[in-house]
Amino acid sequence: MQSDKHAASTKILLGYSMGARAALLHAVAYPKHWDALILISANPGIENEAARTERASSDAKLAQSIRDDGVPAFLEHWQQTPMIRSQQHIRADWLATMQRNRLQHTAEGLATSLEQFGPSDCPNLWPQLHQFACPTLLISGALDSKYCAIAKHMEAGLPQAQWVSIPEVGHMPHLEAPEPTSAAIRGFIATLNL
Repeated sequence: MQSDKHAASTKILLGYSMGARAALLHAVAYPKHWDALILISANPGIENEAARTERASSDAKLAQSIRDDGVPAFLEHWQQTPMIRSQQHIRADWLATMQRNRLQHTAEGLATSLEQFGPSDCPNLWPQLHQFACPTLLISGALDSKYCAIAKHMEAGLPQAQWVSIPEVGHMPHLEAPEPTSAAIRGFIATLNL
């Protein structure tokens, strides 16, 4: 059993969606820095160059639309997409806070984020996954079929990965179903022999 001092020194990197992309980029750059990774709704990148080019074009159009139409119009459209729509089931007070925070974004900030850190702009990290030696927990919502397929593919490519699919939720399992998601995270941490 770990002492409190040892447990406090354990370095676990956790990221969700775009944050999971950032976490993967950091872990690739500093592979010995982290003892474990927890990645929620992660995507290591676009493998196919034609798909990358197509996504870049789509993202450029969306970025211009955000600049032209503003944040409220973008959010109204984006929150109705199949991947995001399940977030309507998040606890009402959390959802209200999230919406207030989203409305504080600027159109230029969202557009620039999409252009400079969108999926088409980030490197394809699939070839580097086999280099991750640390234990990795992959979490996705069972209703998010795209990210479940990605997680399953990642699990096969990561040497010490385990994938947990959270039932009846979509892309944001940690807020759509916080109890089972936190239980999966606690269970994973309990298995770490660090």
